Amino acid sequence: LQSFEPGSVQRLARLVDTPRIVLLSGPKERPWDFVESGDPRTVADLVKPAGLAWMASFAQGIGPTLDLVIPKDASGRLTTPTTLVRDAHAKGLRLHPYTLRNENSFLPADFRRGTDPNAYGDVFGACAAYLATGIDGIFADHPDTALLAAADFAGR
Repeated sequence: LQSFEPGSVQRLARLVDTPRIVLLSGPKERPWDFVESGDPRTVADLVKPAGLAWMASFAQGIGPTLDLVIPKDASGRLTTPTTLVRDAHAKGLRLHPYTLRNENSFLPADFRRGTDPNAYGDVFGACAAYLATGIDGIFADHPDTALLAAADFAGR
């Protein structure tokens, strides 16, 4: 079970016995249930240790954007990974960022091939960069490619 509204996941934790994931959008954004209730916290607050501890009280994992794991610079290239993976794991949360896609227009600039935005870039390289951070899984629009990339990363 997954939702962009932490409050919904928290309420459902009392009703269903199934793994629960809180999806997290951009750092400046506020989950809609926070907006409705007047809760001032943003996603940036939720990915701090206190926010992660709160989510760990009712969820088994988080699904952040890929940029919350490895930000991009102004040119669209990957920079240094954040501490989110380490911090989430320290609170007992699994981490499955979203969304890996094959097309150049969706890949970090350092993994694009050529100038056609619809052409497939180096998705294996991009996937490896994210997997190297210690994430537990990845959302992908092309799961076959993500599975092959993960197997390649694992050295199989």
